[in-house]
Amino acid sequence: MNPSADLYPAWEAFIQRHEVLPNVPPWIADSWERCRVLLTPHQPMRMQRLRENHLLTAQVSHFGLLSVARPIMEDIYQFIERSQTNVLLVNSAGYVLDAVGDTGVVGEGVPPEALHGISLAEAEIGTNAFGLSLIERVPLSVRGAEHFRLAFHRFADAAAPVFDISGKLLGALGVLTSVQNYHPHALGLCVAGARAIEAQRQSDQLLAEQNAHLARLNAILDNIAEGILVWNAEGVILHANPAATRLLDINRAQLMGDPLEAHLRLPDFVQQAVEAHRPLDDVEAELLAAGKPLTCILSLRFVQAQNQTRAVIAILRALSSVRRLVQQQTSAQTGFTFTDLLGKSSSMQRVRHLAETAAAASGPVLLSGEAGTGKNLLARAIHHHSPRRDGPFLVYACKTVPAELTLAELLGYAQGFFENRPEGRPSKFELAEGGSLYFQNVDALPIEAQNALLNYLELGIVQRLGSQRPHHVEVRILASSATPLEKRVAEGSFLPDLYYRLSAFEIRLPPLRERAEDLPGLVQQILHRLERQYETAFSLHPEALTLLERYPWPGNVRELETVLTRAIMQASPQSYILPEHLPAALRHGVPQGAAGLPAGAEVASLKQVEREAILRAAQACRGNVTRMARMLGVGRTTVWRRVREYGIPLEKFRQGEHPPRRKRST
Repeated sequence: MNPSADLYPAWEAFIQRHEVLPNVPPWIADSWERCRVLLTPHQPMRMQRLRENHLLTAQVSHFGLLSVARPIMEDIYQFIERSQTNVLLVNSAGYVLDAVGDTGVVGEGVPPEALHGISLAEAEIGTNAFGLSLIERVPLSVRGAEHFRLAFHRFADAAAPVFDISGKLLGALGVLTSVQNYHPHALGLCVAGARAIEAQRQSDQLLAEQNAHLARLNAILDNIAEGILVWNAEGVILHANPAATRLLDINRAQLMGDPLEAHLRLPDFVQQAVEAHRPLDDVEAELLAAGKPLTCILSLRFVQAQNQTRAVIAILRALSSVRRLVQQQTSAQTGFTFTDLLGKSSSMQRVRHLAETAAAASGPVLLSGEAGTGKNLLARAIHHHSPRRDGPFLVYACKTVPAELTLAELLGYAQGFFENRPEGRPSKFELAEGGSLYFQNVDALPIEAQNALLNYLELGIVQRLGSQRPHHVEVRILASSATPLEKRVAEGSFLPDLYYRLSAFEIRLPPLRERAEDLPGLVQQILHRLERQYETAFSLHPEALTLLERYPWPGNVRELETVLTRAIMQASPQSYILPEHLPAALRHGVPQGAAGLPAGAEVASLKQVEREAILRAAQACRGNVTRMARMLGVGRTTVWRRVREYGIPLEKFRQGEHPPRRKRST
């Protein structure tokens, strides 16, 4: 059956009488209506063609589409070869970008390449499968008299649109042949080819995106300061970033694709963690990289898929970089300076002079004096003014570490020394490298630890527990003691040689009772600090200052700070600190901790102290019960209950009713 002959009467009825017969497909009828306005049906077959430079531009801009479509077009042509058919690819504007097929389909001796750049848009040549599929966005075929222009009635064509992954129309793939040679499966072949192009482009795009992601990931890994080493479940190295190769001192090309064990030997506890798929976080590990020992900080992570470990990720950091981080954090605690050592007394002037001399030197310094005289602050000031100020200031509190743990805390231990802690731990000397190590209350140091400290002072080396390898460390030793060390030496609890080493430069801090002229200045300094802390002003009544000056201060400056802090909690804001705000023992001149108080000594009741504390908190917090509870260290319900019990009007504090601010008076 000839479709051209079947539809020719319908075409003629439409052209002559503008009548659409029932056998005309609706998409053909719609196309005829559009073409009727623009084109003459009996016009000879002339086609618009792109100029050569414009065609080249179009082909270059669609290079990705052409590179994918060309092999598919050739595959289609293999099935229809020598059937007087051309396979065409047009862009979304309808211009032919590529063509393969037989010569003479369009005209005698015309090769398919001659169709490049020709417009198959409906507005240019009338109804045809390529232009119609671009408009309708569905696969269509147009045969014989279905074409609007008479000159094309001898052709049959089929085309299917091609879309990208986002649904954007890229063009159409189709075949062009004569009506007599048209095969019923031609449209299906075009649809299969168009879908193959879309699938291949989608696959290429996803692969390109994956490669882009991989490139970005590699760029990120290559710029990470930590070493990243990745190997698969079979132990083959998959990735090593530049930081890892620098740390291991192994060429990257040698690592990639090689077994891990050929270049790196992990310690037993790390290997056990790998086998058990157990993550590790920032453990110290001694590796063997290319036959050379390397101590670093190591973390382990695992890539899991379908309940199986696909890859192991080791994060390596140089020990020195981690130490620098610790040093930066600890050095921030040493802001105390010699100017903060208040006092005009001759004894304090001598302390400042000795401290300045000690700061410029590099030998050990012993700070002696009663508890509370400021030895800890003086140690910080010496470090702050020393050439090692940019290094760490590490405090080893000798009294707080149990005797059985002292050596492990002080000297550290090698990996594998403890069964429950297989990773190694650095010594306090190593952590303080380049800075100062302060032994607080050195008189409490056990004999074994004293020997370790003496060994460092004499040899400059530290050996971890369980290790055969000594570490050379550069660190300055500062020590303090509230008990005379010579007394400990006489008792046999302190090594004489260590005492001689430490006391070569000794600074004795005088007790507060020996420098009474410094008391007013210390009071001012402490009150200024408390004002900043509680954001309100306090004034000291002259009678209260007199009591402070008469008191012997067995607890020294630390006791003075405690007394003033307790006093401001009882005094009303912006008012005087009165004698009754001071401890009863101090008012009567009896050191706190004495056996008893003088007869008739007044002692404030617990309720009075509690009420004063709540009043003080209400003023400081402007009546906010939640903040009051936080300041007093009790529950919010307890504060409400006490406020009602003592009849304290919180609304006055919320309105800001309080006595006017007074100037400080001493």
